[in-house]
Amino acid sequence: MKCPYCDKEMIVGSISQDRYALKWVPADKDKGILNFTPLVKGIKLTSMMDDLRVKVYYCEQCRKFLIDQDDLRLSE
Repeated sequence: MKCPYCDKEMIVGSISQDRYALKWVPADKDKGILNFTPLVKGIKLTSMMDDLRVKVYYCEQCRKFLIDQDDLRLSE
């Protein structure tokens, strides 16, 4: 994948979690540990049923990480 900032090739890797699933929550909705309840709306990045890793692209030049939502393989 090309970096959208500098157009250089990005390095593919993953972010891992060892115990709990990862979930993105908007800053104004952040409830800390309560983010993992169904009451807090967000985007699940990993699932407890899956491998607990999410595919991530990294640009060494720009020092940016990208996660493509289409790459998320979640059990719903």
